[in-house]
Amino acid sequence: KIFASAQRARAPIMDTAGAIAKMGLNAGNAFETNDELIAFMEQVNKQFVIGGASAQEQSNAMVQLSQAMAAGALRGEELNSILDAAPGIARNMGWAEGSIKKYAEKGAVSAQVVKASLLNMAQETNEKFNSMPMTFGQVITTVQNTLLQTFWPIIQAIGQGA
Repeated sequence: KIFASAQRARAPIMDTAGAIAKMGLNAGNAFETNDELIAFMEQVNKQFVIGGASAQEQSNAMVQLSQAMAAGALRGEELNSILDAAPGIARNMGWAEGSIKKYAEKGAVSAQVVKASLLNMAQETNEKFNSMPMTFGQVITTVQNTLLQTFWPIIQAIGQGA
Protein backbone atom coordinates (compact mmCIF):
# COMPACT_ATOMS: atom_id res chain seq x y z
CA LYS A 1 0.00 0.00 0.00
CA ILE A 2 2.89 2.35 0.78
CA PHE A 3 4.57 1.52 -2.53
CA ALA A 4 1.35 2.24 -4.44
CA SER A 5 0.90 5.51 -2.56
CA ALA A 6 4.48 6.59 -3.27
CA GLN A 7 4.06 5.77 -6.95
CA ARG A 8 0.80 7.73 -7.20
CA ALA A 9 2.47 10.72 -5.53
CA ARG A 10 5.70 10.34 -7.55
CA ALA A 11 7.60 10.27 -4.25
CA PRO A 12 10.55 8.12 -3.18
CA ILE A 13 9.24 4.98 -1.48
CA MET A 14 11.82 5.04 1.32
CA ASP A 15 11.03 8.68 2.15
CA THR A 16 7.31 7.93 2.07
CA ALA A 17 7.70 4.85 4.26
CA GLY A 18 9.85 6.83 6.71
CA ALA A 19 7.35 9.68 6.87
CA ILE A 20 4.46 7.27 7.43
CA ALA A 21 6.40 5.46 10.16
CA LYS A 22 7.31 8.71 11.93
CA MET A 23 3.77 10.05 11.68
CA GLY A 24 2.42 6.74 12.95
CA LEU A 25 4.79 6.73 15.92
CA ASN A 26 4.39 10.41 16.79
CA ALA A 27 0.75 10.99 15.94
CA GLY A 28 -0.79 7.59 15.41
CA ASN A 29 -3.74 8.46 17.64
CA ALA A 30 -4.81 11.11 15.10
CA PHE A 31 -5.59 8.35 12.59
CA GLU A 32 -8.20 5.62 12.83
CA THR A 33 -6.40 3.12 10.58
CA ASN A 34 -3.10 2.62 8.78
CA ASP A 35 -4.97 3.09 5.50
CA GLU A 36 -6.12 6.52 6.65
CA LEU A 37 -2.54 7.42 7.60
CA ILE A 38 -1.22 6.28 4.21
CA ALA A 39 -3.95 8.23 2.39
CA PHE A 40 -3.15 11.33 4.46
CA MET A 41 0.56 11.11 3.65
CA GLU A 42 -0.18 10.62 -0.04
CA GLN A 43 -2.17 13.85 -0.05
CA VAL A 44 0.65 15.64 1.79
CA ASN A 45 3.17 14.38 -0.80
CA LYS A 46 0.95 15.57 -3.62
CA GLN A 47 0.54 18.99 -1.98
CA PHE A 48 4.34 19.28 -1.84
CA VAL A 49 4.56 18.64 -5.58
CA ILE A 50 1.74 21.08 -6.34
CA GLY A 51 3.42 23.70 -4.12
CA GLY A 52 6.79 23.18 -5.80
CA ALA A 53 8.58 22.37 -2.54
CA SER A 54 12.24 21.41 -2.64
CA ALA A 55 13.41 18.20 -0.99
CA GLN A 56 14.72 20.19 1.98
CA GLU A 57 11.46 22.11 2.37
CA GLN A 58 9.55 18.83 2.24
CA SER A 59 11.79 17.30 4.88
CA ASN A 60 11.46 20.31 7.19
CA ALA A 61 7.71 20.47 6.71
CA MET A 62 7.30 16.75 7.43
CA VAL A 63 9.11 17.12 10.75
CA GLN A 64 6.91 20.08 11.65
CA LEU A 65 3.72 18.38 10.47
CA SER A 66 4.51 15.25 12.48
CA GLN A 67 5.12 17.34 15.60
CA ALA A 68 1.95 19.34 15.07
CA MET A 69 -0.19 16.26 14.53
CA ALA A 70 1.30 14.69 17.68
CA ALA A 71 0.64 17.87 19.67
CA GLY A 72 -2.91 18.02 18.33
CA ALA A 73 -2.68 21.47 16.70
CA LEU A 74 -0.76 23.42 14.09
CA ARG A 75 0.86 26.60 15.41
CA GLY A 76 3.72 29.06 14.85
CA GLU A 77 6.86 27.63 13.26
CA GLU A 78 5.11 24.38 12.36
CA LEU A 79 2.45 26.23 10.41
CA ASN A 80 4.97 28.52 8.68
CA SER A 81 7.08 25.56 7.53
CA ILE A 82 4.05 23.76 6.13
CA LEU A 83 2.69 26.88 4.43
CA ASP A 84 6.07 27.43 2.75
CA ALA A 85 6.27 23.86 1.44
CA ALA A 86 2.59 23.25 0.68
CA PRO A 87 0.50 26.43 0.60
CA GLY A 88 -2.42 24.44 -0.83
CA ILE A 89 -2.96 22.86 2.57
CA ALA A 90 -4.22 26.22 3.90
CA ARG A 91 -6.34 26.75 0.80
CA ASN A 92 -7.81 23.25 1.23
CA MET A 93 -8.93 24.26 4.71
CA GLY A 94 -10.74 27.22 3.19
CA TRP A 95 -8.52 29.87 4.77
CA ALA A 96 -6.25 32.43 3.24
CA GLU A 97 -2.68 32.29 4.56
CA GLY A 98 -3.15 35.34 6.82
CA SER A 99 -6.38 34.16 8.39
CA ILE A 100 -5.13 30.63 9.04
CA LYS A 101 -2.32 32.13 11.10
CA LYS A 102 -4.90 33.91 13.25
CA TYR A 103 -6.81 30.68 13.79
CA ALA A 104 -3.56 28.82 14.52
CA GLU A 105 -2.62 31.33 17.22
CA LYS A 106 -5.87 30.40 18.97
CA GLY A 107 -5.14 26.66 18.57
CA ALA A 108 -8.11 26.26 16.22
CA VAL A 109 -6.12 24.45 13.52
CA SER A 110 -6.31 21.06 15.18
CA ALA A 111 -4.79 17.84 13.92
CA GLN A 112 -8.31 16.63 13.15
CA VAL A 113 -9.03 19.76 11.06
CA VAL A 114 -5.81 19.28 9.08
CA LYS A 115 -6.47 15.57 8.54
CA ALA A 116 -10.11 16.06 7.56
CA SER A 117 -9.34 18.88 5.14
CA LEU A 118 -6.63 16.95 3.32
CA LEU A 119 -8.70 13.79 3.06
CA ASN A 120 -11.91 15.63 2.12
CA MET A 121 -10.15 17.56 -0.64
CA ALA A 122 -8.39 14.48 -2.05
CA GLN A 123 -10.37 14.48 -5.30
CA GLU A 124 -9.56 18.12 -6.02
CA THR A 125 -5.91 17.62 -5.07
CA ASN A 126 -5.67 14.47 -7.20
CA GLU A 127 -7.18 16.24 -10.22
CA LYS A 128 -4.74 19.13 -9.95
CA PHE A 129 -1.81 16.80 -9.31
CA ASN A 130 -2.72 14.50 -12.21
CA SER A 131 -2.98 17.47 -14.57
CA MET A 132 0.68 18.26 -13.92
CA PRO A 133 3.14 16.54 -16.26
CA MET A 134 5.72 14.26 -14.69
CA THR A 135 9.15 15.81 -14.39
CA PHE A 136 12.24 13.88 -15.41
CA GLY A 137 13.13 13.55 -11.73
CA GLN A 138 9.71 12.07 -10.95
CA VAL A 139 10.08 9.53 -13.76
CA ILE A 140 13.45 8.49 -12.32
CA THR A 141 11.92 8.28 -8.83
CA THR A 142 9.10 5.99 -9.96
CA VAL A 143 11.59 3.74 -11.79
CA GLN A 144 13.80 3.62 -8.68
CA ASN A 145 10.78 2.72 -6.55
CA THR A 146 9.91 -0.14 -8.88
CA LEU A 147 13.49 -1.42 -8.93
CA LEU A 148 13.74 -1.23 -5.16
CA GLN A 149 10.51 -3.15 -4.67
CA THR A 150 11.50 -5.72 -7.29
CA PHE A 151 14.96 -6.36 -5.86
CA TRP A 152 14.11 -5.95 -2.17
CA PRO A 153 14.09 -9.72 -1.47
CA ILE A 154 17.56 -10.02 -3.04
CA ILE A 155 18.84 -7.03 -1.06
CA GLN A 156 17.53 -8.59 2.13
CA ALA A 157 19.13 -11.95 1.31
CA ILE A 158 22.48 -10.28 0.66
CA GLY A 159 22.16 -8.37 3.93
CA GLN A 160 21.45 -11.57 5.87
CA GLY A 161 24.41 -13.34 4.28
CA ALA A 162 26.84 -10.51 5.01
